[in-house]
Amino acid sequence: MSSRGTEKTVEVTVKENGQDKVVKIVVKKPNNATISQAQRVRAKAWTDCVRDGIMTKKELQKFMESNGTWDDEKDTKQKHIIEEIARLEKELYVVGKGGKLKTSEGKNIAVEMRRKRAELRDHIGEKMSLEQNTAESLADNAQFDFLVSSCTFYENGQKVYSDVEDYNSKSDGEIAFAAASNLAQIMYAIDKDFEANLPENKFLKMFKFVNDELSLVNESGETVDTEGRRIDKFGYYINNEGKRVDKDGNLLDDNGNYIPSITYLDEKGKKVSVNETNSDSEAK
Repeated sequence: MSSRGTEKTVEVTVKENGQDKVVKIVVKKPNNATISQAQRVRAKAWTDCVRDGIMTKKELQKFMESNGTWDDEKDTKQKHIIEEIARLEKELYVVGKGGKLKTSEGKNIAVEMRRKRAELRDHIGEKMSLEQNTAESLADNAQFDFLVSSCTFYENGQKVYSDVEDYNSKSDGEIAFAAASNLAQIMYAIDKDFEANLPENKFLKMFKFVNDELSLVNESGETVDTEGRRIDKFGYYINNEGKRVDKDGNLLDDNGNYIPSITYLDEKGKKVSVNETNSDSEAK
């Protein structure tokens, strides 16, 4: 992918007749005329939504307060979590303990910041999902869809989409996804490395507590959980031999079931093998 500030050339791999094909598209920053047209699209979409009875954000806020979906207590909790993240960041980079901080202590602070951000996402998740269906959000989506359809070209200068309806009919394709994400970066300066640039992750990367995927690692570079226990790429606990275990180190099979590690006896005290038990059950 190449970029010149006002446009980006992107290579997209698509399937054509069962084969991979690389398509180059150019995503351009919209000019004033296109932005003006998009604003009219947004205004019309907002009017249509209101006429159809779709709530505005203010109406949604009142609705959530009336039915207890979101109240002052939840709003206060959100503010407290945000304040706690800010406090931890200051402790990580500025305050420390007498101006000094062990990297191991810094790691604990950074991991706690991660937990707080996850807590914040969970806390506001329902509110955010509801806001996505307000008149304002739907109008914003209509405006952005129009911009993508108007600002995406092939290398020869031909438009990829004939109009916004054409784009919407193909919006689940690889080209549409690449066009939308790159236009968002051009217009809104969206940082594709947003997670990596969070203050807690920058600290963890600085001292090699995480790998390139931002997963926590031990001194040997092996992926671990927040308690230092080894995990695989799926997040399952593993032992030093790479075998799947529970958090206490007990062996599990590929389906997460315990592998027997005890001796089974029949009523006479005679050892019974697991295979014999399974055979008896299948015979019945």
